[in-house]
Amino acid sequence: MAGVWVAAGLLLLGALAGFVLTLVSAVDAVDRDQAFRSGGSARVEVKDGGEPAVFAQAPVSGKVNCTLDGPGEATFTRYEALYTVKLNTTSWVRLLRIEADTPGTYTLRCTDQAGSLTFAPGDGAGLGTLIGDLLLTTLLPGAAGLAVAGVAVALIIKRSRHRNRLAAQAMGQGWAPPHGGGTHQG
Repeated sequence: MAGVWVAAGLLLLGALAGFVLTLVSAVDAVDRDQAFRSGGSARVEVKDGGEPAVFAQAPVSGKVNCTLDGPGEATFTRYEALYTVKLNTTSWVRLLRIEADTPGTYTLRCTDQAGSLTFAPGDGAGLGTLIGDLLLTTLLPGAAGLAVAGVAVALIIKRSRHRNRLAAQAMGQGWAPPHGGGTHQG
């Protein structure tokens, strides 16, 4: 029986760890080491299946213009949904999805009208991936842990009832099923 409780505890602990690690990966979405002021540049590694993005420190106002120079053709697409990552006291807004036809290292350059924004490359997988990761790393192990704990509780109740019935029989008393479903012999 103790093994069931240990398994349930480990699953719930795994769910908590998965939740924390997923949130940490969301925070790591912005490559702050590559941050640059308007007019500057950063290196962006484009990989097959990756979704690099351009982030800017909030608040973002005015028009933003970015270019990407590298081994292939690249385009930018605006994100439809606003996605913000808050790191300490700085908020980063995901602005553009980078779509490149050739994997490799590119040079990202961005400017804004006022020349005051700070930009950074990052991972644009965003909210959909975050939710998917949370489901896989938190909810599934958590639900499994709760299910194992539920089985353990059911077994404890069943064993307790069985012990009570055996004790009643040993004392020469009849046993009645719970909820008055039987007759009592005396």
